[in-house]
Amino acid sequence: MQDLTPNLLEWDVGAAIENILLTALEEDIGTCWIQSIKREDLHQILKIPPNYKIDSVVALGYKNEEPVVEEMIDSVKYWLDDQETLHVPKRKLEDILHRNQFH
Repeated sequence: MQDLTPNLLEWDVGAAIENILLTALEEDIGTCWIQSIKREDLHQILKIPPNYKIDSVVALGYKNEEPVVEEMIDSVKYWLDDQETLHVPKRKLEDILHRNQFH
């Protein structure tokens, strides 16, 4: 039988991070889940033992702005308007969620 432990551990990390994000949202704290990180640098800076795996970083803080979520037209790239408001394009739910089959 194949050992699925590594995959299950990653799912546990994802579930834990999701709970952190949801709890922060409830407390009106902004979040950002980051996986594009320099893990070796973090191990050194934070003196994390080498046998600990860094999966992700979750940035938490009080919001300085209220981004505008809008429908994605041709890019998912965030942008600032003339009033310095951050715009966050998102795909339509029906474009990314499929039930029973892809359409």
